[in-house]
Amino acid sequence: MNRKWIIPLIVVVAVGVLAFGITKITTCSRSAPSIDRLQDVSFLSRELSLSKAQAAEIKQLHLTLATKLNDCCMNHCAARARLGQALASESSNGTAQADAVVTEMCRAYEASERATLDQIRKVRAVLNVNQRKRFDAMISNCMCQTCNMSAK
Repeated sequence: MNRKWIIPLIVVVAVGVLAFGITKITTCSRSAPSIDRLQDVSFLSRELSLSKAQAAEIKQLHLTLATKLNDCCMNHCAARARLGQALASESSNGTAQADAVVTEMCRAYEASERATLDQIRKVRAVLNVNQRKRFDAMISNCMCQTCNMSAK
């Protein structure tokens, strides 16, 4: 009796694994350079033919950005922890607190996006015209392809 269920069970498992693999490949594969690659100064040096002075300046800009983004992340995480506490409260005051905390989380996220935009502008200022065109293309390609929800 157990043997009659083995083949259908194997087929179901195989179909599930195949479906998972196809879904993962179609939603997660990207040909654009990742955000991590654009933060790697050695990668940028190769791709943009940076001088040593340019690479050093961009490396310093990246370190400054990392500090700013870390601060934004800490602010966001702290607010998120308070959101959990506010949601656990069932009073109307808890609702107002939750709304205020979400607003704070949005400000932290906005600050990180603005810091990133400022970083892109500062890096562009270090580059010559040809390097800037290549960098702009890399940024555009990365921004258009890093979100799994984007239509491409």
